[in-house]
Amino acid sequence: MDKLDTETYFEFKTYEEFRKERMKLNYDSTLKLWYSLPNCLPTTDNNLVRRQTPKQQLARLRKMKFFAVYCTLFKKTFLKKKIHAKGFQLLNETLNVPTLRDESLYSIYQAMGRITTEFLDKGQRYDETISYEELFKAGRTVGFMIAFQIQLNLSLSLTDSIFGYNMLYPYTDDLVDCNDISREAKADFAKIFHERLLIGEPTYDPTVHFDGKQSNVSELNLPSSLQSQANRIVKMFDMVKFIENDWRRGSEYEGVYMSLATIHESQMKSTLQHARAEDDYVPTMTQVEQVSAEKGGASLIAAGFLIEGRLTRAKMAYLEYLGFGLQLLADLQDVKEDMKNNHRTIFTQTLAEGRTLDEPIARLIQYCYCAPAHEQFSDDQRIVSDRKTGVTLAQYIRASMMMFSIVLVLEAASRLPEYYSEEFYRELSSLSPITFNDLKPAHVEERIWAIVRNQWF
Repeated sequence: MDKLDTETYFEFKTYEEFRKERMKLNYDSTLKLWYSLPNCLPTTDNNLVRRQTPKQQLARLRKMKFFAVYCTLFKKTFLKKKIHAKGFQLLNETLNVPTLRDESLYSIYQAMGRITTEFLDKGQRYDETISYEELFKAGRTVGFMIAFQIQLNLSLSLTDSIFGYNMLYPYTDDLVDCNDISREAKADFAKIFHERLLIGEPTYDPTVHFDGKQSNVSELNLPSSLQSQANRIVKMFDMVKFIENDWRRGSEYEGVYMSLATIHESQMKSTLQHARAEDDYVPTMTQVEQVSAEKGGASLIAAGFLIEGRLTRAKMAYLEYLGFGLQLLADLQDVKEDMKNNHRTIFTQTLAEGRTLDEPIARLIQYCYCAPAHEQFSDDQRIVSDRKTGVTLAQYIRASMMMFSIVLVLEAASRLPEYYSEEFYRELSSLSPITFNDLKPAHVEERIWAIVRNQWF
């Protein structure tokens, strides 16, 4: 894309045009890059890459433990500002991201804690039956959406559309991925929900504000194949109503609903990833790669549209790139479960073909270290920057997100030693900020979630 093209809005009159152009952009931003990458771990020629000796890793762990004790003892004293600074310094060192001396960082941290709590409370108010585990699963993208709000210089808040979008996941994923639901039911659901997302209800009224109370199941008009799923589907429809509170249909923000239809289509395509013994169906690696790239990219472009309403092609490309990386991270975290369920991802397909995970993991880490994670956008200049380093807050957030993702990749990989060659596993462990033995039981995402939610420092 040339400079002029990147700054144009990704907008089309019809969904077919939107979908066609989005597929091109998705390939160019994901698989085209993926196929070009070497299947070995990155070298230290890349200044983002840092290899650690076990001695250095243990020293960092000691530093973390010392900070935990220090914070527990003194966070409510006159030393609290020093603790805040030390906390962010330790985070920057651990992730190997550029230092940003920006006083707004702590207020962002506080806002993230507030929004996380709001999300959990709102989720439980809407659905008293939902578990904490499901809410945690739903809330994983909330952090990204907050980060994207920061990058766009928007006020940090839990909007109805952010809530609705993230709450869709536990409801839709369980239906789409469930092996006990018939193909007929899934086909019926695909059609009904696609229309609900793209077109809306026949009775849609832009002046009506959804109050957040669960709708009546009896109002649904579902085919017989979906009657058993009515309680779940009514919740999905309610989540769309939350989104409609923020983004009016039939306006310049129609891309919001086109992006939602796109992710739904991509999710339904994920049924192609299920190997079926009953009819000898086994997906090819090419199919698996395409579905993974489409689904991952779609999830984040929808998130982007729900935050900003309109996206430039440059931001679309960045979100496609990032979404594929996060999809692969999720797939890596689910390798053992996917193996049990005959669900083929790039990783389980590799194992099914009798190969180790050395190559796809190396390529995933190469992918994470690529330039798109550190790109600048034209509106970055509006955002507060560190005058000494020249790093903008937006750049810092983007780099931190990707480097944190690498830590999560390493954590997931550390739990699967049986799927790697010994030499590769040893080399991979040198990229970790702490030893694999310490990283393996760390549950990094859950810990960060708890730290942010409880405002630990």
